[in-house]
Amino acid sequence: MRIRSYLHERWLVYCALLTVIGFAWLVYRLELGLYLTESNAAYIGAGWALILLFFAVFDYCSLRARLNKLVNYIENNPHSDSVHFSYPVDQVLADSVRGLAGEFADLKSEISAKAAEQLDFVTKWLHDVKSPITAARLILGELEGHGEHETECYHQLDQELVAIEEAVAKVFFMIKSASFHEDYKITRASTRRLIAAALKGYSHAVSYKKLNLVIRGKDCQVLTDSKWSSYILTQLVSNAVKYTPVGGKITIDTENAPNQVTISVINTGKGILPQDLEQVFNRGYTASEERAGANSTGYGLFLAKKLADLLGHGLTVESKYGEYAAFRLTFYENATLHDVIYKV
Repeated sequence: MRIRSYLHERWLVYCALLTVIGFAWLVYRLELGLYLTESNAAYIGAGWALILLFFAVFDYCSLRARLNKLVNYIENNPHSDSVHFSYPVDQVLADSVRGLAGEFADLKSEISAKAAEQLDFVTKWLHDVKSPITAARLILGELEGHGEHETECYHQLDQELVAIEEAVAKVFFMIKSASFHEDYKITRASTRRLIAAALKGYSHAVSYKKLNLVIRGKDCQVLTDSKWSSYILTQLVSNAVKYTPVGGKITIDTENAPNQVTISVINTGKGILPQDLEQVFNRGYTASEERAGANSTGYGLFLAKKLADLLGHGLTVESKYGEYAAFRLTFYENATLHDVIYKV
């Protein structure tokens, strides 16, 4: 600490001291009945000066030591609570710094985790996009001179293009979910329209695989954001179409219960292994080769679960291995959670 900085810090103290000394000197000069020799007055003045000088040196050294200790604590070990300060002000500042350091560490950790998550997501998304593009080019190459196989090639090409569209939508919704609070609007939505939006784009795949698609249940009005909920259902439908064998069955069932509506997407097939059920919605999780194969990046259901949680909906899974898998999206009738605009 420089002397100039010290004086700037302590100017009020020295003004008070000089005022007291000046007041005493003024009383001495004006009070005629006060008997004090000139030599005694000089001694008193010299004593005051020495005391003031001693105070200044001691206070400067003390304040400098306190400041150095506080700076050293901030720079080297702001997370520790084992360092104690003699002065209450210093202790309050240290506690405040420790609190801020903890918040900063948590924020830094959160930012690092999100950055790693986004990097991992983008890396795998690029893999998602690259693979179907390469496959589409190979299929187009096979069309030349093989007219008898054109229909099958076009079917395969359509599947690859659907995969590209899914990958693009996946990265879009993943990025948008980071600012979800700025881009959602809770309204009354029709379950029939949500299901129709989710099925859009999969009619060819259903036809190619000769799947039996059954839609049951009546149309219900639910509180949700149509865009985000449609994407969640799209992921469930995509998952069902992908893992239902040729000639299998997909059932989309809407059930209305007190204060809640549930849309279930159930597909026949191998289902999910019991040990895999609790991991289905984990980030980056890929099921066993019996179900997903090596090409899955494990982000579709993770993102669906993340969006469902943000919306306040429930997303669960159950399965009997070798028979079926069922994913259920539940809408809760709780208008107190959101600012609701009713559009029936």
